[in-house]
Amino acid sequence: MGYNGGMINKKKPLLFVLLLCMFLGTGTLLTHAEVTVKINDTTELGIDGLFRAYMLNDQRIQWSGLETTFGVESVLLANLRKKTNWGSVNVITELFINQPFEKNMLAEGREVYLQNFQIDTLEIKQMHIAVNLGKFTIGMGKHPSLFGRNYTQRFSNAFFDFPFIRNEAILNYETGLYVNYKPGILRIDLAVVNGSENMDTNSSKGGIARIGLEGKNWSFGVSAKMQDGIGSEWQKQYNNHAGIDAMVKIGKFRISSEFIIDEYGFHREFPIDEVFWGRSYYYRDINYKHKTPITGKGGYIDLQYESDRFMLELNYGEYYPEEIGHIYHDDPIKRGLLKLRVQLASGLDGFVVGLYEGEREKEPLFAGASDYGFLLGLQYRL
Repeated sequence: MGYNGGMINKKKPLLFVLLLCMFLGTGTLLTHAEVTVKINDTTELGIDGLFRAYMLNDQRIQWSGLETTFGVESVLLANLRKKTNWGSVNVITELFINQPFEKNMLAEGREVYLQNFQIDTLEIKQMHIAVNLGKFTIGMGKHPSLFGRNYTQRFSNAFFDFPFIRNEAILNYETGLYVNYKPGILRIDLAVVNGSENMDTNSSKGGIARIGLEGKNWSFGVSAKMQDGIGSEWQKQYNNHAGIDAMVKIGKFRISSEFIIDEYGFHREFPIDEVFWGRSYYYRDINYKHKTPITGKGGYIDLQYESDRFMLELNYGEYYPEEIGHIYHDDPIKRGLLKLRVQLASGLDGFVVGLYEGEREKEPLFAGASDYGFLLGLQYRL
């Protein structure tokens, strides 16, 4: 991008992405603002978009030199819906566009964490085809995880403002085949998935199941995810959990909660400094015993108040890892979140997010880091 020819070439892929979103298939994040275009008597296209500019200050990573930054990002969504004689077909696409960090990062002594800051400019967060057959829906592709239910509002493509179990344990998106069955208030979800968010690195597949009850203003469910591991051979890691979730909405208030029992860690002994795909700051990617997962449990409770002009959200959660005698792993994680969104004009919101984590034992590299962070910005919705 240091010369005109290069800049022109880099604009063309972005233009292609914008056109792709218009003609492919919306996610569920912004359907209240969806713009609908009628293509013919049986087909319509829903288009959605969100554009965000922000300042992030995350003192938990003060050691990195990347703790305070301005940034921009967007979410582009589209849903191509077609009615048929036997039901309907939806082609759903959700793309994240992210501004990456500069490459000039201080690496000395911090190499093992550099991959955590390698942000993809374009991420495919959803792309799946769903066939609706009355009470049944059958779909295939990359889709929101069927495990549990998360009602917290998001102001970050990096999920900075999510509860701990939604950051570190439960994947927000899965890739695979899924089936939904909803007769009345009963809902059953089943899926066979890669187990990781994107294309798999081994042939093992995971299973997800959720059975629940839900009405217009309430829901309750029980979920489970099981797989022999993510990754191959000596790099294989556990990622299993079982949980319950519940939500009740009364007027402008909504209260929701999730709780999980979790299995994680390497199957075999693996040097943590050789993890090249992004490391957990909470030492979840370590080996306890041969072919023995580490078990943890935790959850959160979330309270929201939303009116036509503003939204206030309070979230508090705790997670208790199994005590295995590892000084940087064994401490409980306690996280509180405060979010405020205010409508400034039609489609334009200002928002602020505050995050605080309880003090934990940290490795020397984290010396000087604090236990809080905040996010401040503007976002515009179509």
